[in-house]
Amino acid sequence: MNDPQRIRTALLASLCLSEASPEDRKRLIELTLTDMDGDARDRLAGEIAERLLESGSLERVDRFQRDGRPYVRYRVPASGDTFLLPAPLELRGETLVRAIRPHWHARSRLLYRSLSHLIAVERKLFTRDEQNAEYLQTDIGDILRTILASARDVLQCDDVRLFPLATAPEEARYAQPLSDGEPWDRTLAVEWVGKRMLPVYMNDLAEAGRIETMLDTEAVDATVHVAIAPYEPRPNHGGFRSVAMARVGEPGTPFLYVLEAWSHTPRFFTEERLGILGIVAEHATDLLHTLKKLGMLVMIDELTGMYNRPYFGRQLDHEIARAYREERPMSLVIADIDDFKRVNDTLGYEAGNAVLRELGRTLAGSLRPFDTVARWGGEEFALILSAETTKLEAKEICERLRLKVQNLAVSVPGLDGREATVRVTLSLGGSMFPADVPVTWDRSRGLDRAQREKLAHDLWTRANLHLRLSKERGKNQVTYAGE
Repeated sequence: MNDPQRIRTALLASLCLSEASPEDRKRLIELTLTDMDGDARDRLAGEIAERLLESGSLERVDRFQRDGRPYVRYRVPASGDTFLLPAPLELRGETLVRAIRPHWHARSRLLYRSLSHLIAVERKLFTRDEQNAEYLQTDIGDILRTILASARDVLQCDDVRLFPLATAPEEARYAQPLSDGEPWDRTLAVEWVGKRMLPVYMNDLAEAGRIETMLDTEAVDATVHVAIAPYEPRPNHGGFRSVAMARVGEPGTPFLYVLEAWSHTPRFFTEERLGILGIVAEHATDLLHTLKKLGMLVMIDELTGMYNRPYFGRQLDHEIARAYREERPMSLVIADIDDFKRVNDTLGYEAGNAVLRELGRTLAGSLRPFDTVARWGGEEFALILSAETTKLEAKEICERLRLKVQNLAVSVPGLDGREATVRVTLSLGGSMFPADVPVTWDRSRGLDRAQREKLAHDLWTRANLHLRLSKERGKNQVTYAGE
């Protein structure tokens, strides 16, 4: 057995003390040490073994000399298996592996306080409007915002963020980030959090150290913390000193995210808080899975990966009710690709579909996280610019989208089999609530279904009128009332 195999055997033998199911095997860590020299591998293997002695996951059998070099024989208590490792001459000051017992959840008060909060969150998501017999909160954005607020409240940290990890083209709508920017480290988020479902944390961003992950080894009643990468301080962390990451959602679905928790306090994410972060992430994953099973998240246009027309209608109904209740303005926008028939006639329907998919990704990735965009039908898209959005802000957003589409070059397959480049433009018409529709304000009563449907119809009528004006005035324009 060569050195890398011996070290891998030693580590896995000490962590995996029971037969793993086929599903569990997919989540085992592949430890690759081939780039390390022999002395470094021996030192790492010896340190891992010595650290794991403290947790009871290994036992030292004996120590002896072979070819003038000291060796230690270790035994796995659960199976009785033994293996040899070169004896470590000394342990370095930095810790690569820590094993802690008992489990954090055996003594956690924070856990019991958080459970009631998570139950309340679930009830909120599944509250029904008895008059209309439908769930009040079914928008994926609203659900994820509720998860973020829940994580912040439970962990009592300074900030939480949620970023998508699913990036397949058909998942364009879900690739829109809920939080600004990018994950703290996308490689760690994808490889360790997303694929292996392991929490990752950094104790102090202002100091050199190691990025660590946590493994819960119930077979030996211990939690093992493993250093997975060195860390050098980076500037511009906004005063944050520690960060932890956990997975929300399931691989292979559009609903896969990394949840980040941030604190201004160094070493904020103790054993207890890391465990709570895992529970919050698992709870959020269960909620998304349940909602999907109920059919509440199956509202996607198959071609573009955007929201479809039925979902958009429901979301517009909710947004009108919210804007009325909060007395804040919102906007409905209809966008139409100019001269789209020409693309289909000259290059074929496959080219037209490629244009629709690319525009869908562009629109979904360019809106604010709390806005909604859908494919309404054919070459037409619909947008909700949520409350509070003024007319000036709505016009600026639409102009930004128009320019982005105008400057977009889309590679498409031609009828002759060769790749071609297509450029298109977008005409947009918008309407404002409440400025463009007749509204009778009575917040004590709210809006019933008939009133919401009437307001939605009036908004559509005005937005369509303004879209036609954009077309008549030369296309590639944005039109609102009074322009």
